[in-house]
Amino acid sequence: MQKNWRSTNCSPAGAEIRCDLDIGLIEQRVREILSSVPEYVWDGETLPVPVEEIVDSVYGLLVRDVEDISSAPGAPSGSDGNLSGLLYTDSGEIWVNAEEARKWPGRRRFTISHELGHWVMHRSGREAVFCRAAVIDPESADQDTGEVAAESPLPAHAIPLVETEADVFAAEMLMPPQMVIAHYEECDGDLGQLQDLFLTSHKATKRRVRDLVPKDRWRSSLLED
Repeated sequence: MQKNWRSTNCSPAGAEIRCDLDIGLIEQRVREILSSVPEYVWDGETLPVPVEEIVDSVYGLLVRDVEDISSAPGAPSGSDGNLSGLLYTDSGEIWVNAEEARKWPGRRRFTISHELGHWVMHRSGREAVFCRAAVIDPESADQDTGEVAAESPLPAHAIPLVETEADVFAAEMLMPPQMVIAHYEECDGDLGQLQDLFLTSHKATKRRVRDLVPKDRWRSSLLED
């Protein structure tokens, strides 16, 4: 029986509140997935979490880096370079924007995890699920640095619920809470070291630390921004 991912419990999403998002349920599902990964794929301790190997070995999904993803079959018209990734549920393939992946490896990992979230939570047939760059890791990337703005260019209520759910799934997959908290202490709060350990973007790492670490234990002024 498929779980109802659209709970009426109120949970935070970005800078606003979404009352149709159940973060706890998604986090529980990711914990179940990670705990069931065969040891030959991941030992549960080594970082970064090998999301591409999990996608391949556990779910049998193929990841393709595509140069002109906007011309992919069924891609929305006018997407140009704004498409970070897409999921083809019929063929079991995740297509990733190759140019974006080369520039920002952390965003590539987030895109793959995000699309896996769609596979686990949202697939209902043979349709493809598309994700624009402004929706994945829902902050727009700077074209020169790959960094993302402090807030989404869209208000939380304007982002489709399934995309917010996939973002929560991806953050939980790439940065498991207990591992983030433990390594935050080991790194003495150094966000750069955490980013390198988890192979995530600076902004995604910062946001995760802000979500998980009590404010009285923040050791970087960057977390105050």
